[in-house]
Amino acid sequence: MKKLETKPFALVGVAANRHEPGKLAEVMAREDLPWRTFDDSGAVVKKWNLSGTPTLYLIDPAGVIRRKWVGAPGEAALDAAIESLLAEAERASPK
Repeated sequence: MKKLETKPFALVGVAANRHEPGKLAEVMAREDLPWRTFDDSGAVVKKWNLSGTPTLYLIDPAGVIRRKWVGAPGEAALDAAIESLLAEAERASPK
């Protein structure tokens, strides 16, 4: 997956597994996942209508959830959705 730090979007993962402390961070590091993931069974799960775990959200610069994946979407699906969102942002930005 391409570098994400300077792009105008956020990827946020939510898991409802209630991992033991440090376990989620271990999995994120082992899998080299570059996004923030919350392990939550309360407010985030309810507010974001989580229907499965893990769930990954693609959020645009305005804070709008643009894509939601339940389970692992795979790198190709993530890259395609991100590229589409970036192209849209580029078309909308003043030249």
